[in-house]
Amino acid sequence: MEGPKTFLELKKYIREDLRFVNGKPIRTFFSRYFFEPGFKYTFWLRVTRYGFLSKKRILFYFCRIILKHYSYKYSFDISYRAQIGGGLSIAHIGYIIVMKNDVIGSNCDLRPGVVFGKKLTETTDGAIVGDNVSFGVGSVIVGNVNIGSNVIIGANSVVTKDVPSNCVVAGVPAQIIRKLED
Repeated sequence: MEGPKTFLELKKYIREDLRFVNGKPIRTFFSRYFFEPGFKYTFWLRVTRYGFLSKKRILFYFCRIILKHYSYKYSFDISYRAQIGGGLSIAHIGYIIVMKNDVIGSNCDLRPGVVFGKKLTETTDGAIVGDNVSFGVGSVIVGNVNIGSNVIIGANSVVTKDVPSNCVVAGVPAQIIRKLED
């Protein structure tokens, strides 16, 4: 899940991101691009990562400038170096921080205030998030934690330890409050 290295892979990632934007089915690319700020940012994030991985320098630098512009405009700071699977959905405008060493699986739903951080003692590794994970408003993920697939993280939760698959976590620090069926 490193990211799009060919143009066909880039189209696949963008198509997966388009499939559900804010929980709504796809209509057209242009309506989502012009009326959904989260999708617009995700589009430029994907194209920037494609330019970075395919070593197309001019495309990379041009897209990085555009991505930085939208980063300031929408208060998103998602690193183009983070490995993010297809189906990324950013629900609303508001600060979101994802660092370069984080790995996020497919069909991830980010809401305002989600922050991936690291402890002062850690140097390189980031959080690893499985598929179909939904982050509530204000969720904070601290350190090198592994979050399984099919997980819901409650609003204002602070995740400091590994989270198994198929559960709902909430609280400070986050604890399992319910198991989900497979």
